[in-house]
Amino acid sequence: MSPGWVLLLVALLPAALWPVALAAVAARRALRRRGDVRVRRLRLARMLGTADLVAVPTSDVDLPEPTVLAVAADAGFRFLGYERGDTLLRRRVGVFVRVGGEVDAVTRGIRVPAPR
Repeated sequence: MSPGWVLLLVALLPAALWPVALAAVAARRALRRRGDVRVRRLRLARMLGTADLVAVPTSDVDLPEPTVLAVAADAGFRFLGYERGDTLLRRRVGVFVRVGGEVDAVTRGIRVPAPR
């Protein structure tokens, strides 16, 4: 094989890998979308758990944002914002804090006494 053909194949390699990457994203999305809305709401409530600060990937939840906010409010959490932007290969992560916890006090600017 001549060097010209090798260079041509190397140049076309990214174009050949895009369909593979898109298929992987579609397969991941299909695997994440398990169960009906009730099951996904329960999974989100379990993810929130008892911690003061929780980061939940939106791809793990696969629910509309108003539903996520309602479940979080029912579990006693407040939505802070997103950790990173939503792109094709990297989904955004929602950050939640427990209302009335130490992290919530710090994010609101309330001074918390240091532990002794």
